[in-house]
Amino acid sequence: MGKNMLNITRSKPKYDDEVKIESIHFEDKSSKPIKMVRLVLILLLVIVLIGSLAVFSVGVLTHEVEYGSKQISDLIGVAMYQVDSIMMIGVGMAAFLITILGLIAILKNQRCLLGLHLVILAFLSIMLFVGGVLGYIFIAELEDTVERNFENSIKKYYGVNLNVGKNRDITSAWDNVQSTFGCCGAYGNINSTTSWAIYKKHSFWYLDGIANGSMVPASCCGEGDLFKCMGRANATASPDAPPYVGPPSPNVGSVGYSLYTEGCYDKLHSYLVQNGILIGTVAIVVAVFMFIQMSLSIFLHRKMKYMH
Repeated sequence: MGKNMLNITRSKPKYDDEVKIESIHFEDKSSKPIKMVRLVLILLLVIVLIGSLAVFSVGVLTHEVEYGSKQISDLIGVAMYQVDSIMMIGVGMAAFLITILGLIAILKNQRCLLGLHLVILAFLSIMLFVGGVLGYIFIAELEDTVERNFENSIKKYYGVNLNVGKNRDITSAWDNVQSTFGCCGAYGNINSTTSWAIYKKHSFWYLDGIANGSMVPASCCGEGDLFKCMGRANATASPDAPPYVGPPSPNVGSVGYSLYTEGCYDKLHSYLVQNGILIGTVAIVVAVFMFIQMSLSIFLHRKMKYMH
């Protein structure tokens, strides 16, 4: 009797509901919902691919070009500027390569490759988002630290002990910035002691006699008599104008030379803010697209397990 019951239990047929439960785990990869997800995902991957190139380009633009983070980080004293640019270059290149891997995985239905793509993409998207936030933090730090760092670098390092690499780099950077942007000194206008007058009033370059009679560097001068502009004319030939007098500076007419009297922070501020906004916006926008693409990739990765 017991044996008969045991046999009946073992041979118990599957009900229709159980058959449906088993079969529901398998989906056709050519079904409409899956095809739609794949198409949208491929579109997002193409967008991320283009975005990765944009991130890489912005990183190169803000780091390698003239007066990028590589050249003026020592002047502004904000290491975040250079770190952010380098991060953009590295993440942009890595994201480009890993996005191509994702495209291959989806087109070839390679679940393992898609999983690898997801893991690396998660890490890169977080890094990129952080890089974008740092770009905006850099803008906030400009007002607090850059003016002071500009002032200190001129006072302590400009033209002093040029056999020291840091001093030589800072001196070269200041000369390049001043001649290109048409500015002189740290910040302020013609009547400020921190613009052109910072050299003759506060810099070791002038106070220690290294300037050889010059009151401002040659890079602070535009067209005209360079000798007079640098403050090297004798007492009878010197005009009643900066850099010989002031601040405050008298209102003068033509003196035969062009001395830049506006501080460099005032000229560079908009340039630095523009770079910070560019880094922050591009990084965050591309990171958002990565997050969306990652969500759909996770969905497709789960479905691939049951495709036939």
